[in-house]
Amino acid sequence: MKNDRTDKNKQRTDPVRMKRRKALQLVSGMLSLSLLIVALGIYTSTRTESLSITGYASGAILAFGSFLGVLGLCLEENRKQLLIAAIVFLSVGSLTSFLCLVVDGVFILLNIDMRPMKAGRCQFYTSGNSYMYENYYASVPCQGLTESCSLKVRSGTCYCCDLYDCANGGYLNNYYEFVGVQSCEDILSLYVLIWILTLLNLLAFILAILTTAVLGSIKDMKSVGPSLPLSYDSSIISSPTAPLLTDHHTHTAQQLYPKASLYVGPAGSGASAAVSQSGHPENQKHMEPNPPPFAPLYNLLP
Repeated sequence: MKNDRTDKNKQRTDPVRMKRRKALQLVSGMLSLSLLIVALGIYTSTRTESLSITGYASGAILAFGSFLGVLGLCLEENRKQLLIAAIVFLSVGSLTSFLCLVVDGVFILLNIDMRPMKAGRCQFYTSGNSYMYENYYASVPCQGLTESCSLKVRSGTCYCCDLYDCANGGYLNNYYEFVGVQSCEDILSLYVLIWILTLLNLLAFILAILTTAVLGSIKDMKSVGPSLPLSYDSSIISSPTAPLLTDHHTHTAQQLYPKASLYVGPAGSGASAAVSQSGHPENQKHMEPNPPPFAPLYNLLP
């Protein structure tokens, strides 16, 4: 019976544990992806001063929400509160990843024209390796497709005259120069990194929605532990009229009631007095020498 009960409890517990284990794997993957977005976003944003990369903001929010989700799935105490907080941060992180996807993918990538860069028509200007030349502006000649003019650039700048509008001062295209790079080849690698960061934000947006749904489905789920067999303590059971649930192989009535008498006091004393007064042996035959617990009172009557 005990083995059957344990097997039933295991069958009830295993689906809950398997669901939490799969949720933990999903949240751990979300945490790893968020940390990767943060690292790649910070590295990409420091490659040049001309681009404002926002992809790492969503990664920071999603990483914190995923960390709360891992704590909520691993700890028994305050599990529901941690999972609710994780769902809130993951929801905000999914919205942030969508905004970063729009900013980095639409307003930056679509406004960068890499054709002059791939054709080798961009120039790199540097005035020296010392820090005193970093903010130094120099006027360089710029020969465009239709006209030529002069362009003021800082040291360590890759500029493309084909993308510069001499008549309007370059206001038609904001990404004709990239400040703070080591060479023009860095722009090609930077372009690839922005694409990777945009795709990671798209993946994080989808995975955050899925993770939020999974955590929302298990936040109210309680763990079902194996039920313990019934056990009785002699110090707890004190009522002489409590039902006896004995096991003939392990316990006896005297072990369950070490301080209680097996006879009913008033009825037993009255019956013994009546037997001693009557003195008839046939009346003693009706009495049992060792009556069982909770013996009916009619056995004690003469």
